[in-house]
Amino acid sequence: MTEGMKLYEFTEHVKSSVSCIIDRIGAPKTTIEIGVYEGYFTFNMTHMLAAKDPSYRHYSIDPYDESTDLDGDTIKKAHQTFLHNLSMSQYADNIEFIRKRSWDGMVDLLNRGVKADLIYVDGDHKAGEVLEDMVLGFKLLKVGGAMLCDDSVTWCHTEKNGQKPLHYSPRLAVDSFIHCNWGKVEVMILPNSYQSAFIKRGE
Repeated sequence: MTEGMKLYEFTEHVKSSVSCIIDRIGAPKTTIEIGVYEGYFTFNMTHMLAAKDPSYRHYSIDPYDESTDLDGDTIKKAHQTFLHNLSMSQYADNIEFIRKRSWDGMVDLLNRGVKADLIYVDGDHKAGEVLEDMVLGFKLLKVGGAMLCDDSVTWCHTEKNGQKPLHYSPRLAVDSFIHCNWGKVEVMILPNSYQSAFIKRGE
């Protein structure tokens, strides 16, 4: 990473997932990221891929307005850190930051004719919103491209009263989407228990 960037390296589970996907589909030329936080995925991917392919494009979508499990101050600090990292990145020109809700940001990309080799879903973790992100993301994904969904195997939000409402589980959305599109996707086996991924095989 560039000196001065406030950034963690890839966690092992994300690194293993990305490596597995690249082994299967090749290095992405275009990535759409839903949910950015401080930008660790944005900058790790861009610094890895743009160094070898100057035409690499990375679209980062995040409204930085509210979250199920993050307070306002945490979101504000994450946004500031992302902007700092963007200003320090030697590959800033390869990154387009879209400060909109995921649906609006993806509609903009769809209207511009953008197609992605990789889509990373890590935004709002409520099942309904995850499902929306996957439905529109699937339209933006090239046939042969991959979608990677974070926190979609065992994660479930726990409320203050200890309850774990089903609608706060990304896995519900991921499983439902895959079942509804079974003939159009090839589910990947990832070497971790945090994420899910599939390759798009048909429209």
